[in-house]
Amino acid sequence: MHPSKTTVLLAEGASAMRQALASQLQSFGFGQVLQARDGTRALQLLRAEPVHVVICDMDMQGMDGLALLEAMRTDPKLAGLPFMLMSGGLDRDSAARAIRLGIGDLLVKPFTVRRLIERMQRVLQRPSSAAALPGGAPPDLPPLEPVPEPERATILVVDDTPENLQLLAGLFRDRFKVKIAHNGEKALAICQSDAPPDLILLDVMMPGMDGFEVARRLREHHASECTPIIFVTAMTDDASRHQGLSLGAIDYVFKPIDPELLQLRVSNLMVYVEHRKQLQRDFDQLQENSRLQAEVERLQVEVKTLRGG
Repeated sequence: MHPSKTTVLLAEGASAMRQALASQLQSFGFGQVLQARDGTRALQLLRAEPVHVVICDMDMQGMDGLALLEAMRTDPKLAGLPFMLMSGGLDRDSAARAIRLGIGDLLVKPFTVRRLIERMQRVLQRPSSAAALPGGAPPDLPPLEPVPEPERATILVVDDTPENLQLLAGLFRDRFKVKIAHNGEKALAICQSDAPPDLILLDVMMPGMDGFEVARRLREHHASECTPIIFVTAMTDDASRHQGLSLGAIDYVFKPIDPELLQLRVSNLMVYVEHRKQLQRDFDQLQENSRLQAEVERLQVEVKTLRGG
């Protein structure tokens, strides 16, 4: 089945985030992307429309992602439908519960649309998924070239002044991969690409799109929703600092900077970044262990049957 004949249900509480992700899925070639703002609406759509895969955010008002998954698994018509969960991070108990309920995959935010498509391919190609799809066959999605994980964490420095870009980039090149952007438009393009940064050092006063607007737009996109932002700015008044932090920045640093202090702040934040990456690895390992256990139990049943009980 071609992606143009594939129906995706996208459940996400944030309207701007939902529409941005739906638009990217459609640009990839998916014919229909149904949208739901919460689990209750998603369940209504699932019972009214044929769907091939559900992509659902964990944190929604009312019925959250795991509650929706549980409701689907108790409905005979929806019990085998492939389900992918998006989350800023599940604790181990919630991850184990998701696996017991038969989750297809978990995407720890932030993630790129390329990673979403790659994991969707794997979910739809599993034998247990094919039987639950309309027509009984998984969508024939075109293969994607894998994007290798960078060996070092990546920092994006955004500033319209070349001297500031050079200074900030020079502080971190020894430990991290550093990208630079001299305006907000370029920063957004980098952050919403297939290779987004792990952390952003963002100036406020820039021509055209200022840093506050850049931050607002970053928080409305799945590839940068959870990416840590540190504002590095000459705007030292309390109102500006409050605005920056209210836009989801982790820190607000005044210029002229204290190089050693900024390096410490970045190092501390990179521990948080690595923690999020480890959440994804931990879930993947839990899910693989669950699959292996299920396969062992299936083989044991087959051997027992062949031996005559």
